[in-house]
This record gives sequence, structure tokens and C-alpha cells, in this order.
Amino acid sequence: MSNTTLFLIAIVIIMLAAVPVAMMLKDFLPNIMEKSSGLEQIENRVYVLHAESQELQNRVNQLVQRRNSQSSDRSRLESDIRKAEKQIRDLAEQPPMFVHEVGDPQAGLMKFVATVTQEKASAAARAAGDRGPVNPIWRCANVAEVWASSFDEAKQMCDVAFPFKLGFQKTFMRGDARTGGKGGVPVPPATARAKAGAAT
Repeated sequence: MSNTTLFLIAIVIIMLAAVPVAMMLKDFLPNIMEKSSGLEQIENRVYVLHAESQELQNRVNQLVQRRNSQSSDRSRLESDIRKAEKQIRDLAEQPPMFVHEVGDPQAGLMKFVATVTQEKASAAARAAGDRGPVNPIWRCANVAEVWASSFDEAKQMCDVAFPFKLGFQKTFMRGDARTGGKGGVPVPPATARAKAGAAT
């Protein structure tokens, strides 16, 4: 046989063998393509789930931060409440001091401070058998804040507001009147301000 004949015979054999292969590919290719498409869908779904997982994790982190912040705020609030309750208890245990304002605070006036007591409200008067009516405030500490231009004027105003004939005794504090004349006077824990005229 010549080479040309052999070549033609080989082509025929190849074509005869290609027909079954083509038939097999025709049956298997759609399945392979379908599976490939399914894999792509699965990959896309995995990406979506991963993104949703990240979003949920971020939300969880934000909620944890809010919880921690609220816990810290609650701790500070409870601490402030305990401090306030302690201050209230301390104030309740201390006796009140009544402050009587004599005159009106005005520019150019000085504030003079005097302690005021009422004789019939004293322990000595009660021990002597004096049971006359007395305003209960005079059994506590009382202070008069007198606004005047001079010490003499303040003393006169205080004598008018708390007359000696009604048993009042006044003692002016030492200190600078321009700063309130409160040298050595403790700050009252509970203060009830009243006009001197109403106090008597």
C-alpha cells in the first residue's frame, strides 16, 4: 500500500472512533456543566454567608461595647447614690442651725454675723422651772446675718430685731465683716433662713 492509502485508512479509523466519544461527551457534558454551575452558586452563597457572618459579628461587638458602657455608667451611678445617701445620713445626724437675715444685701453694705440665743429657751431656764411657751428653733443654734454700713448700725439693727427685754442675747463674731464676719464659725449642715421679724 502507498502512504496515501494508509493515511486515508487512518483518518477513517479515527473518525469511526470519534463517533462513540462524541456520543459519550454529548451525554456527560451537560451534567459536568450543570455541576460546575452548582459549584459557582455554592461559592456565591458561601461569600454571602461570610459577609452576613461578619455583619452579625460587628453587631455583637457593638452590643458588647454598649453593655460594658452601661455597666460602667451603672457602677458610677450606684457610687454616686451611695455617696449621696452617706451625705444625707451625715446631715441627718447633725443639729440644724437657723440663720436669720437682718436687712437687705445691697452694694456698699457689709455683713456682720452674731450668735443669738433666747434666755427662756436655755437649759438653765428649763432647769429653773420656766415652762413658758418658746419657739422650738431657739433650742437650736441661731445666727443673725446683719447687713449694715457699720458695726454700730449692725448692733442697733440686731437689738431691734432681737430685743433684750424678750430675753434675746447677741454676741457678734470676730472676723472681717466684708467677708461675712464668719471667722471660726462652722458651716451649718442644715440652714433655715428667716426674717428676724418672723423669728420672734
